[in-house]
Amino acid sequence: MAEYFDISLIVKKTNTSKSELDVCLNQFVYEGKNSSALFVNKEIIVSHFEDEESDFDEISIGIPNQQFSKENFENELLELTDFVNSCFECNSNLKYALCSYELNGYLISRIKKIQDFNNDEFLKKFPIIYKQIDLLERPKLELNIGAQKMW
Repeated sequence: MAEYFDISLIVKKTNTSKSELDVCLNQFVYEGKNSSALFVNKEIIVSHFEDEESDFDEISIGIPNQQFSKENFENELLELTDFVNSCFECNSNLKYALCSYELNGYLISRIKKIQDFNNDEFLKKFPIIYKQIDLLERPKLELNIGAQKMW
C-alpha cells in the first residue's frame, strides 16, 4: 500500500495551543519533511491545519508507504503507540490522536467542535484511536481494524 498513514493530534484551541503543540513535537519532529528516531527508517511529513471556524487545533503526521501486515502489526503499533504516548506526556491538553490511511483530513474537516469527537459513530471510522480519558493515565487505545483495510 503506497498511501500515507496519517496521525492527527487534536487539542482544544487556545491562544497558545498551536505553539504548545509545536514545542512538544519539536522534541521529536519539525513541521515539513523529517526523519525521527521514533520512526526508524521512515520519512515523515508534519503539517498544521488551521480552521478559523473550529474550536480545536490539529497537527498531522503523515508517514508515506507505511505498511501494516498481520505479521508486523503488533511491532508497528508499538512504535506508533510509543510516539503517541510521548506526545500525550508532553502536552496534557492533547485530547485525541486519530490514525488512518488518508482519511483524516476528509473526516476531521467535517468537525468544528472538539466535543463532536466524543461521538462513537464518528470515531469508529478510524482504525486506530488514542483518547485522553484521565490525565494520570496513558491515553486509551481503541482499535477498529475493520474501519479501513489495513493489510
